[in-house]
Amino acid sequence: MRRTIHLHLFGIGACSMFLTGISFCFFLYLYAKGKVSLVTSLLFSIALSLLLIFLVAKYLASRLTQSIVQPIEQMASHLDEISENVPYPELSHFALAIREQQEKRSQNEQMRQEFTANVSHELKTPLTSISGYAEMIENGMVREEDLTEFAGKIHHEAGRLLSLIGDIIQLAELDEPSSKREFYPVNLLEISQRTVALLTLPAERSQIHLSVIGSPCFISGNAGMLEELIYNLCDNAIRYNRPGGSVIVSVQETDQGILLKVEDTGIGIPKEHQSRIFERFYRVDKSRSKETGGTGLGLAIVKHIALQHHAKITVSSEVHQGTQIYVCFPPLSQQQK
Repeated sequence: MRRTIHLHLFGIGACSMFLTGISFCFFLYLYAKGKVSLVTSLLFSIALSLLLIFLVAKYLASRLTQSIVQPIEQMASHLDEISENVPYPELSHFALAIREQQEKRSQNEQMRQEFTANVSHELKTPLTSISGYAEMIENGMVREEDLTEFAGKIHHEAGRLLSLIGDIIQLAELDEPSSKREFYPVNLLEISQRTVALLTLPAERSQIHLSVIGSPCFISGNAGMLEELIYNLCDNAIRYNRPGGSVIVSVQETDQGILLKVEDTGIGIPKEHQSRIFERFYRVDKSRSKETGGTGLGLAIVKHIALQHHAKITVSSEVHQGTQIYVCFPPLSQQQK
């Protein structure tokens, strides 16, 4: 593109000099013949030169614009292959940015379609069960002594459905850019203790020992969102544990920031699945997840909450040995800068 501009500017300059020379020569010739005075000759030479230069510059500018814009228009008409149709080296970074945006948009569209399909499937499963049990009761196919059992199954499936809808609504709220909540200094250890207390009964029913250790550490955050993050991590650690196992929540200050760790002695996560456990509806063990009543959205919510707190999540796990999930928050002093 630069070469094209330079050539056209050189052409305009060369034509201007040539036309100016011709104009002066012509009017000097008229002056020599005595047909016009010297002043008149000079004035007419300048006026004619300017007119000719304007006309030539306009023509060459039109050609220059066309020669520059036409390849760009051709590139714009083939955006799917933009990286292969870059007319000028100066546009390579622009083409790369467009390509990255296209890939991101394509990935987002694919994720949206997968999410819609998963939601439809997850909603259909408990609704199908509820509908089936209700139809059997309606048609008199259930003995009177079994009504309580069937009502319990309907209640269980309805609970799954409500949990799923609640998680979907919460994810939608976290996805909204305008839904950012108020952040303020909070004691992460105190929030962990309060949240773990809510899970004492579920842990006891599963014969899991649940505890919190650490020292008071303050971060800038939203207490409600942090409670949800800790609750989901602990809930998963309980669901995928063994009778007699343990879940330990620890809070401590490190060189990198304030570290929250949730450690369990459960079934562990195979290495090939560890990078995907924070995806929506991704389940390592689908049968166990349905048995324990998981929605498949808990860790996706954890990921979104961590992102809003500028926290980094890492996972360490060995099959049949347990899992450790680390959430590292920036220290309060750094967040207030």
